Amino acid sequence: MIEQVRRARGRPRSETARRAILDATLALAAEQGPKGVRMDAIASRAGVSKETLYRWWRSKAEVLLEALAQYGEQTIPVPDTGSLASDLRAFLRATARAADPPTERLLRALAAEAAADADLADVVRDTFLARRRADLGRLLGRAVARGELTAGQAATAVDLIYGSLWYRVIFGIGPLDERWADGVADMIASLARASAEAGVDHPEEAPRPVQ
Repeated sequence: MIEQVRRARGRPRSETARRAILDATLALAAEQGPKGVRMDAIASRAGVSKETLYRWWRSKAEVLLEALAQYGEQTIPVPDTGSLASDLRAFLRATARAADPPTERLLRALAAEAAADADLADVVRDTFLARRRADLGRLLGRAVARGELTAGQAATAVDLIYGSLWYRVIFGIGPLDERWADGVADMIASLARASAEAGVDHPEEAPRPVQ
C-alpha cells in the first residue's frame, strides 16, 4: 500500500485558497466532464498558481478525490435519531441526492482509472473511500452501542451498503434514489432485528472496526 497523501513542506495552506480549488475542481468536472479537468484549468478557475496546486497535491486525481470527499462530508450528514432504520434511511437518501449525474460520471472515471492503476487504487481507498466509510461507520457504531447490531454485523453492513452503491454507479444497473436508499436501509435494519429476535450470538466473532 502506498502512503496516504502527504503534504509538501512549505507554507501552510490557505483555507480560502483550498476551498476555492476544490470548488473549482468540481465545477469544471460538472461543466466539462472528468477529461476536462486539468491542473492548469483548476488553477485558473480558482485564481491560484499551478505551482500552488502541485505544492499541495501530487496529481489531478488527488485534487478530485479530496474535492469529492469534502463534498460528501458537506452534503451527507450523519444523523442520530436513535433508530438504526431511520438513521440509515436519512443517510442513504442524502447519499442518493448527492450522486447527481456529474458526480456519478466523475466517480465512474476514477473507478476505471483505479482499476488499471494499483497505486491510484490505494489513493482512492485511503483518501476518499475511507472517509465515506468512516462516516457510515459512526452511524452504525451508535447502533452497536444501542444493541441493534453486533460489531461484526455493522462492519459487514458497510460493505453491503457501499457494494450496492458502487454496483449501481459503475454498471448503471439501477438508479441511486430514495427507493434504493429506503430498500437498503430497511433490509439492514430488518436483518438486524431478525438476528436479535432469534437470539443469535456471535461469541466467536473477533471485534472488527466499523469503517
